[in-house]
Order: sequence, then structure tokens, then C-alpha cells
Amino acid sequence: MMGRLLKLSHQLSRHYYGALPVGTWIVIVGLLLAAIGLWRRWHPAVPAAAGLIAMAGLALLIWGRALRYHRFQPDPNAQLPEAPHTPLRGLEHLKVRATGRLSVEGKEHFFVNLEAIYHTFETREHAVMAHVPWTRFLLARSRRQHVGMWYAFFKPEDILRIEIGQMEYGLQRRPALRLRYRSQKGEEMVLLTFSSDRDLARALSDLCYDLVGPGPDLVA
Repeated sequence: MMGRLLKLSHQLSRHYYGALPVGTWIVIVGLLLAAIGLWRRWHPAVPAAAGLIAMAGLALLIWGRALRYHRFQPDPNAQLPEAPHTPLRGLEHLKVRATGRLSVEGKEHFFVNLEAIYHTFETREHAVMAHVPWTRFLLARSRRQHVGMWYAFFKPEDILRIEIGQMEYGLQRRPALRLRYRSQKGEEMVLLTFSSDRDLARALSDLCYDLVGPGPDLVA
């Protein structure tokens, strides 16, 4: 249920009618109908229902934004894989879904549950390469300026923390890694979800390949 509400809040926030998200329009129209209904002395049920929808919509938008439209649950029994670790080689990559702050050409934006690939270059720099599609929801549209490829890059020495768990979004609950790493602007987070535990283990083995000594903390 929580995952469905978070996805709904996300959809209402990222799809626009004109200059405003569709969720904001629902709140505005609901409040206007409630005010007009009270002023014109409509049946009390009409302004009450309109006001209730507006307040529920506002609460959903605020709540979803506070949680960044997803829920990550750490696994209390998770452990780092034992050595030897196997790195990704050559063009090898893993299909994932990415959540976090991504960038391209000097622009940055926080995205949720994008189709992406996880890849490690020969230099051992890690990359998350995600595609933002153009979508519709309730006749509203996502912003065209976000359409295209967005990226996150980080080196092994920049990794601060690795968390293993599950991410809930919509009807899906998938195995996930939440990575925290240093960037020029401070600490960043990217969350990767996988179609199987096997893919998660493969990515985790690649991430651990370069760790020296205790490495980052594993929080579970």
C-alpha cells in the first residue's frame, strides 16, 4: 500500500498541466470548489468532498516529497560478500533501476526508479547511466527538458557506505543497494534495484573488488 501511494505522489508531482504539476491543480481546483460551494450554498456534501480531496492531495504530495517517493528497507541479516571478489570486465554491465540525484551537462535532478545500467570502466570508475522517458499521466505530461540520458559517476575511494535491502515503489519490492559516496558538492546517494538477488550479488562483488582494509560501512 505504501509503495502505491508513493508512486501516485510521484506521478502527481512529475507530470504537468501548463506550468504546474497535476497534483497542484487537484489541490487548487478542490479548494476553489469548496470555497464556491460554501459561498453559493451548495449541498454541504459537495464543498466537504472537494475540500477533503484537496487536503488529501496536499498531504500526499508533501508526504511523498519528504520520503523522495520511495521506501528503502535495509536487510538486518545482510553481509558483505567474502573475497575473492569478481569485477565487471570490458563491456559487461547490469540492468538496474536507479533512484537518486543524477546529472548531465551541468544540470542536476533527483529521479526515481529509472531504467538504467550499472557499469565499471577499466579505470575502475563506477557509472550509473539512466534514461528518462517522456511520459503521460491523467492527460498531463512529464517535462521534455528532462528527457534523455542522466548519469552518476563515482570512484571506489569515494564510496562512504553500502547498504543492502529492498526498495518499495508501486507494486514492486525489489532487491536493492543504496550507495553513499563523496562528490565535489558533498555526500550523494544513488539507489540501485535489481531484478534478482544474483544481479545484486554481482554488483556488490564488483563494488567490493577495490576496497582496501575495512572499506565503507555496511549498514543493515
